[in-house]
Amino acid sequence: MRFQLIEIEDQPWCPESLRIAITDFLRTVMEWFRPYAVAAPLLARTLTQLGETQVVDLCSGGGGPWGDLVRRVPAVGGPAVQVRLCDLYPNQAAFARLVRKSEGRITAESGSVDATAVPERLAGFRTLFTALHHFPPGTARAILADAAHHGRGIGVFEITRRTPLDLAGMLFLPLIALLVTPFIRPFRWDRLFWTYLVPVVPLAVWFEGTVSCLRTYTPGELRDLVVGLDEYRWEIGTVWSPPFISVMTYLIGIPQRA
Repeated sequence: MRFQLIEIEDQPWCPESLRIAITDFLRTVMEWFRPYAVAAPLLARTLTQLGETQVVDLCSGGGGPWGDLVRRVPAVGGPAVQVRLCDLYPNQAAFARLVRKSEGRITAESGSVDATAVPERLAGFRTLFTALHHFPPGTARAILADAAHHGRGIGVFEITRRTPLDLAGMLFLPLIALLVTPFIRPFRWDRLFWTYLVPVVPLAVWFEGTVSCLRTYTPGELRDLVVGLDEYRWEIGTVWSPPFISVMTYLIGIPQRA
C-alpha cells in the first residue's frame, strides 16, 4: 500500500540552507555510488530512437545523477546530450558546480520550474530521477500528461521501493551523512551546522529516505497513471542496479509516431 506522506525538503517552511544540505547530500550519494548508471542504456536507446540530444531534467534537487550520466549515455551508444537542470526550488550553488564540471554539457535554469507546467521554451526529452514519488497520483499524472501535451518524451527513474529490504537500507543513511558531509562540495558552513551542531540532516535523510520508499510507485501503479494517454507508447519495468542490492524502477514514454 502506497502512503502519500510529506518530505521535509518539499515544504515551503523548510529553511533554504537545510533544503540545500539535504539535496547536496543526495547528489553526493548519487555521484559516489552511481545507482542510476543502469539508466544510461535505456536513455541511450530512447534518445537515439527519438533523434533527441536535448534533455530537460525536472525536480533536479542538487543535480542528481547527471554529472555521471552526461558522459555515460554517449559511452554506451547514445548521443552526446545537452542537459538543462530545473527545479521548483533550484539549488543554484550545486547547479553551478555541475555546470562547471560538465565542460558545457550541463546548463541550469535559474528560475522556478513547475514539473506539471514546463515552459514551452524548455524543449527536449524530460527526465525525473528520484522525484515522481514526491507527488500524489493526480499530480504525477499531470506531469506525464504535460509531457504528452507538448509532444515531449519523458523518462522517470526511481531507485527506492516499498520493500522491507529498502526500508532497512535507509537506517544506514544517518551514518553515511555523518561520514561524507566534510567532503561535500561546494563547502558550506551551514551544512556543518545542520549536520553536527544541530544534527537535523542525519535524521532528515533517514526520514526522507523512509518516506520515499513508502510512497514510491510500483510498476503496476505507474501503468495506472498512464491509462488514457494512448497517443504515447509507455515502457515500464525494473532493472537491477549492481553492485547494490537494489532495483531501479523506470517509466519511459515516447509519442506513438516516433
